[in-house]
Parts: sequence; C-alpha cells; structure tokens
Amino acid sequence: VVTILGLLSEANGACKAPDKVIKRKKKVLAGCLKKGYQSSLEGCVSGSGKPKRRQVKACTEVEKQLASCDVSCIEKVDGKYGPFGEWGTCSAACGGGSQSRTRECNNPAPANGGADCSGEASETQACNENVCPVNGGWSAPGEWSACSAACGGGTQSRSKICNNPAPANGGADCSGEASETQACNENVCPVNGGWSAPGEWSACSAA
Repeated sequence: VVTILGLLSEANGACKAPDKVIKRKKKVLAGCLKKGYQSSLEGCVSGSGKPKRRQVKACTEVEKQLASCDVSCIEKVDGKYGPFGEWGTCSAACGGGSQSRTRECNNPAPANGGADCSGEASETQACNENVCPVNGGWSAPGEWSACSAACGGGTQSRSKICNNPAPANGGADCSGEASETQACNENVCPVNGGWSAPGEWSACSAA
C-alpha cells in the first residue's frame, strides 16, 4: 500500500502501469482535486474552484487510469495495539511456571489497506518461582527387635525413619508414629518337675 497526497493504491492484477507512473498520476490527480475537479474515485474531496474544460478532460483521463489500478482517496489506517489484558493463571503453583497475557490490534484496527499492528499480540513471563514444599514420607520399617521374654508373652518393636523423602521447604512432617510394638512369644512356658521334701522314715524291717 502506497499513500501519496492522500491517495491510496493497492496491488491489482489489472493494473499494468509501473509504480513510478502510478505515483506521477496520483500527483496529477491531487492537483486536479485542489483545483476543484469532481472525482468519482471513492473518498476524494475536491477543493474550491472550477477547473477549465481542458483540465477536466486531462483529469478524467488520469482518473480512469488510476481507477484501473484500484486507486482511491480513502486514507489508510495503520493498526495499533490496545493495552494488554490481565495476566493469565500461572501454569504451576511453585517451582517455576509461566503465564501470558494478550492484546488486540484494535486501537485502531487496520483499515483501508493499512498496516497490521507491529510487534507481538501476546507476551509470557515466569511466575511462582519459589521452591515447592516437600512433605515427608516414611521409609520401610526396620527389623523387629528381640522379644522381651522367651515365653509367656513379651513385646518387641520396630521403627521407621521420616526420610522417604525428608520434609523440606516447609513441607509437612510424616504423619503417624515412628515406631510400633507387638506381642511376642505368647506360648506358655514349660514347667520342669521338682521333688517335694522327703516324708518320715518307715518302720525298720527287723527288730
């Protein structure tokens, strides 16, 4: 799109004139308009005055040539971006995410062959870069300890460690108890026999 003296031209397959010729004829038509020539091209505004007949003929011929190349007096409007909207939700609650925001090419929107907005319609930034909390988890429990009694009922215990993983960055401790106890060797104990005290001697078998 080329604009000279308020005249707009767009590419047209039917237009065979070189660009420099179009440019020169635009200047001629602009002069015609200033002298009061009434153009039929869209958007053209004539100045005060009344051109001579031979000028009208020349201006009309130039106008026909420009019309075949889609020339008009409509002023092009280049697009400009409006303000950015609000930032979107961060893609992560912690540990580093991203969020974006957009803007529209409507302040003003491009019109009449004007250029699109320059630059990007969206932008992205990092967010929630704080480290994530790590809640603690228990390791597998260790072996049971030796029973406190060989029989008749005893107890034994085993423990686990809060390191799978260990809590970090404000994460919660492991829930529950670190050790557990159970009964063991509940079988009755064996009882070995024992002699009572001896009784009185019996009478002697001979006098």
